[in-house]
Amino acid sequence: MPAARPATPPASAPAAEAPLPEVVVEGQHEGPRMWTVHRGIHTLWILGTVTPLPKRMVWQPDAVRAVLQQSQEVVPAWPAYGIGANPFTALRVFIQWRRMQKPPDRLPLKETLPPELYARVTALEARYDPHDRHLEELRPMLAAERLMTRVLDASGLALRNEVQQQVLGLAREQGVRIRQDKLKIDDPVDVLKDVGSTPLSAEIACLDAVVTRLETDLGPMQARARAWALGDVDTLRRLPHPDDRTACIAAVSTSERVRTLIARAQDDWLLVVQDSLARNRGTLAVQSMDRLLGEQGALEALRQRGYQVEGP
Repeated sequence: MPAARPATPPASAPAAEAPLPEVVVEGQHEGPRMWTVHRGIHTLWILGTVTPLPKRMVWQPDAVRAVLQQSQEVVPAWPAYGIGANPFTALRVFIQWRRMQKPPDRLPLKETLPPELYARVTALEARYDPHDRHLEELRPMLAAERLMTRVLDASGLALRNEVQQQVLGLAREQGVRIRQDKLKIDDPVDVLKDVGSTPLSAEIACLDAVVTRLETDLGPMQARARAWALGDVDTLRRLPHPDDRTACIAAVSTSERVRTLIARAQDDWLLVVQDSLARNRGTLAVQSMDRLLGEQGALEALRQRGYQVEGP
């Protein structure tokens, strides 16, 4: 199997200031083997993914193609979201989203953040994306998302789950049903208003958690991406999985409406895969490793419900 190696940075780049070298994964890789969940004659295959993954990774999904030949349904990791077909609702959602881009007081990021955190943000920006002038105009929570995306991009990593998109494309090619239930949002404008009313202290906590992860976890992120590409599940289990999302989810969960939507989105996948497992001889599901593994993960939840779970 071809080895994964980091690209060598230019010799003239100062070691203390240069970004980490891009992760380069050469060759074609299947990713980790799938978990199987059994009950009687019914089988559920679960493909675990990690985020981020190498931008230029070439993935060879022969194992997925073989499973799709035995499957009647594919379940993506998250439900789709629906806000209805009313064009005026869509327009109101867009207007509310635009209003959310800047903090309510319209202050630049420098005047919004504690000086120590702002210095850490600007240090990352200078190191990974020195030409970005838009970050200063964003509210802290949106600045966290933009900073994460820019730093990962400079490190050869991508947040977008391309693996799931490829799995869904293969399912369409082979005529396998895709069951992506729609999470109906009855009051999308009010949901955005609730998110826009997030306390500044919670947004700052979210940005602080993201900055801390970018300062300390880029190397392990690249190692996790490389381990996934090479199918090295043992390494994936050993590497820590820092969770900056907890602070960011807490930031937007100050309203009961938003908390309910997040809980529904997280719980629906487990309900859907159990229903598909009961109805189909074969089902393929996709889910992130951090939601699958651990004592609170989906695999353990399925074991506790009496399913036979086997995996790498």
